Amino acid sequence: MPNIDEQWVRSQFEAAKVKVASGKAVLELLKTWEGIDLSEKQAKEAVEIFSKVALNYALIEPPVKNERWEPLRPGFITVGDEVRVVHDAYEGDLGRVHNGRRGKVVAVRYGDVIFKSTDGKSPVLDGAHYTPYKLEKLVS
Repeated sequence: MPNIDEQWVRSQFEAAKVKVASGKAVLELLKTWEGIDLSEKQAKEAVEIFSKVALNYALIEPPVKNERWEPLRPGFITVGDEVRVVHDAYEGDLGRVHNGRRGKVVAVRYGDVIFKSTDGKSPVLDGAHYTPYKLEKLVS
């Protein structure tokens, strides 16, 4: 990786009014980043992946042939439909448990979609309630 110009970075922080704690964290990350030997393509991929997993957002598995996912719309869901929690639906510990999980709809009650995971991941989610706006539906 190219050398990081700390003065330029600090001027960017100042112009964007970055909070001190965030700026310090970024400077620490950049010090580590400088020591990693990656091509430009690898660097872009690493940054994209890091930015997601650092916030507990799921990395979506490559699409299976002929699978198409679309945002779930309230009123267009039935028991037995295959759904997936969007990759960035939740933050923190909830994000690690729920984001990107796949399962079947077992009920729809009071606007909530009740879900049972089918992805083989742990913990098994049986009876988890989601707002439709945090789900995607598999369409044929």
